[in-house]
Amino acid sequence: MTDQSAEPRTVDPRFAQLSEDKLQLLAGYVADIVALDSDIESVLDRQLGLTKNDSLAGPLVRGFHDSVRDQRNMMIELRDAMGEEQVVHALRDKGSTVLGAVAGVIGKLRGEGISKALRDDYAAFNLAAVSYTMLLTTARAVGSTDMASAAEKGLRTYAAAVQKINHAIPPVVLAELASKNQVSVSSDVAEEVLRTIDSVWKSTDQSKNTPQAAPR
Repeated sequence: MTDQSAEPRTVDPRFAQLSEDKLQLLAGYVADIVALDSDIESVLDRQLGLTKNDSLAGPLVRGFHDSVRDQRNMMIELRDAMGEEQVVHALRDKGSTVLGAVAGVIGKLRGEGISKALRDDYAAFNLAAVSYTMLLTTARAVGSTDMASAAEKGLRTYAAAVQKINHAIPPVVLAELASKNQVSVSSDVAEEVLRTIDSVWKSTDQSKNTPQAAPR
């Protein structure tokens, strides 16, 4: 017998056209994304203290923190818009999430220096970028334009952060080496490394080698 007292499913109009199965599929990915963004934001929150007196890394980490926080809040709003039933079901069925991977990468701030904190961020941001790529692909596959737009924004947020770290690491490492008197640092080294980084990324760009989908 159907429970007549049960409340009807509440789903935002943005997702009302999706079937239960498609909503459930999206909810699983979004649950992982929200947990991942939250974990990364927490680590960045702790790194604010580590980097506050560094003229390069301080503003960089602050920008990362605020961007990740805003992205997470947007994904929470979309998660809730899919309906409480979908979210609870997804969280129950997902079991293990990407949080285990994040914990292994950036779990605790070890106090080993700013460059290693940025290195850990770099790894976490790439994990987030590929997670958003998976959500973007799924959202487009099921026909959710709103979720696809949010996923693309998340991908851009983390891709931009990764590129910023690429360019921040050489001067940060050199500054740490100089402060410890480990090497005699030439001012030209950072520029040389940056040119190499840009050259390597440009030469390994896969966009020209990726097979294009056949037109339908």
